[in-house]
Amino acid sequence: MNNGQKRKRPVFTNASRLALGSLAASLTLSSLGCSLIILLLAVTVGRAQAQQPELSKTEAMPQFRVERTIIANGGELLTIWARPVDQPTAAALRTEIQNEEIPLLSVLRDTLGDARRENDVFRQLWVHTYARPRLLQKAAALVPFLYNGLRPEPQVRSTSPPPAIIDLSDTDSSVWRRLFASGITRVLIDQPLLKSSVHSYQRNFAAYRRSNLMRALTILSLYGNQRKDDSPFSEEELIQLQAQLSLTEKTFGGIVDKTRLLSFQEKQSASLHDTRGHNWELLRRQAEASGLYIEPLRLSETTITHALLWFPDDYRAGIESTNDRPFEGRFLNIKNPFRDERLRRWQGYAETKYFDPENRALPSFARNSSEVKMIPLALYGLDFDKIPALLIDFRDPGNPKRRELSGRLINDITSDVLSISRYGNVYYFLARSAFDLVTRRRGIDISQPSRVRSVTELKLLLSFGPNISKGLREQLDDGLQRLSVNPLETSSPAENKLALAQYKALLAYSHRPNGLPARLERERSAEAMHLVHRGLDAKLLRLANIVTLGHYTHHEKMTSELVQQLDNKRQLAYHIRHLREVAKSSPLIEVAWEMEKVLPSLRFIAENASAKDNEAAKVVGAIFSRTEDFPAKDLCLSALKKIGNKLAIREMVRIYNDNAVATEWRNACAVYLGMPPHPRSTVGVSAESQTDLAGLP
Repeated sequence: MNNGQKRKRPVFTNASRLALGSLAASLTLSSLGCSLIILLLAVTVGRAQAQQPELSKTEAMPQFRVERTIIANGGELLTIWARPVDQPTAAALRTEIQNEEIPLLSVLRDTLGDARRENDVFRQLWVHTYARPRLLQKAAALVPFLYNGLRPEPQVRSTSPPPAIIDLSDTDSSVWRRLFASGITRVLIDQPLLKSSVHSYQRNFAAYRRSNLMRALTILSLYGNQRKDDSPFSEEELIQLQAQLSLTEKTFGGIVDKTRLLSFQEKQSASLHDTRGHNWELLRRQAEASGLYIEPLRLSETTITHALLWFPDDYRAGIESTNDRPFEGRFLNIKNPFRDERLRRWQGYAETKYFDPENRALPSFARNSSEVKMIPLALYGLDFDKIPALLIDFRDPGNPKRRELSGRLINDITSDVLSISRYGNVYYFLARSAFDLVTRRRGIDISQPSRVRSVTELKLLLSFGPNISKGLREQLDDGLQRLSVNPLETSSPAENKLALAQYKALLAYSHRPNGLPARLERERSAEAMHLVHRGLDAKLLRLANIVTLGHYTHHEKMTSELVQQLDNKRQLAYHIRHLREVAKSSPLIEVAWEMEKVLPSLRFIAENASAKDNEAAKVVGAIFSRTEDFPAKDLCLSALKKIGNKLAIREMVRIYNDNAVATEWRNACAVYLGMPPHPRSTVGVSAESQTDLAGLP
């Protein structure tokens, strides 16, 4: 959907018709005067919904840069930076951070000390606004039913590293540890007050982590839109990072196979794009039907993430006579502004907007432009999959927070106070299932996880969006502070200062020999455990890690031979993932791919695979069936011969029995399998492959 084109229709079309009808029907002088006012305003403000000129890329989104820091022992720290706009709400902090770039996130890449991308893995990812809470915040997070942010001044110790928000190389362990800790908590804690406190802390901590995960996800998405050819991040790596961050919020998301990350992220991006377009259209229609003005807020030049709803100031004088105007609050979730006496006495923020004769919004007054004074009504996030989620209500600041807490309060009372489980009480199960069904069908935006993402996006928009006026920025920031329900959160004005302090601590940690380089070496030795221990031994060591909540991890002594095995394992995993994407792309690979990009992966597997690589056998068999390229088929058979396990033999039997396969390839399989050849002569198979296959039983 082209969001810019959607705004070409005036929202005041219905308002104009209503005004004309009133003008024809009204006989009294007062009614005639009100109708003329409405008609004049409709003609003027109707221009407000004409298409605004597209913002240039430099104006629409922050310009990012990536800083590369080399880490001893074969690693590099990649940090994404951006320059914030001046924020007048942070007067005390502005002198320190004004005109400075802000580090947004850092990720550690383990390169094994070489320049090959095939054996690189991402490890820790740091979001520089994600800090260890202070003691006061931890104590407040334990208090049941405390739904308010404390927002103290953050403190960062330069002698200790900041906490990583996720370990990208070991996402599955965190899943089992989280489930194990949750189960132990439920079994061992049965005292109601203690149980409620523990649940309160767990929920607050999870929400704090989720908001920073959403921040990282949004930053990577924005950076991906600007990525250049010389970027340290490849397109595939950015997709992998975004997919892993998205899956973290799902219960078993950490154990999803990495070969499925690309398809998952494609579906996620398409779904989010459709959701935003759908919600924007809902808001546009509601604004048009009610005679209000809607303005998009953009995080990028192509993506609308939020929408502002405005009330024309000129309507205030005729509020009493316009209280019969149509107003649909079904999706807007705010009180009828045409019946609100508060707007008549409004002394709060208002903004003057200018429009040219072609009905396009102008950044400032210009010759032949018309001006319209607007009062902000509400701000909406567009990420909820049913309706727009209300984030800020300028007339009733407590409205969004009440909607957010309504569902949470019910959960806390039933689970912590009454100790009622959804699956332990059939009556509660039926009632809650019916309630959830109604809220999902009708799209009620109460206690929605999408609000966390929208709030996080809005914080970035306020920090880096230059197309927001200073006065409006203050109002939005104040609304965000009122929406805060988590004691662990940091105030928005302090986040930039916190990010700089955390980055300096991380940089100091990366330069200490016993810091990040030593940590990188330990994690490699833990990764190598799977090369040395297999079967029951590996499972027992993994169980020990889960039971101790990650405090015990088995490490292997790294030798040159073990490093080489680790290198081969990583490269093999990379080539298997690549061939899986190739196999899924098209029934005939040559249509969607250049074979020069496929053959190196097949060649590596044919030279380095072993009998332990079942996934390699599967994908090679799939590639053989989806290509007519002679060298590719030749390498596929060589790879299956190299693997030689039961799965590889099964794939070769399938090829041998497939009548659609050329006789020469079936005979090549027959030589390996010890089966009778097909009657026609064997031609077309390379002499090298025939020699290799002929010597096998």
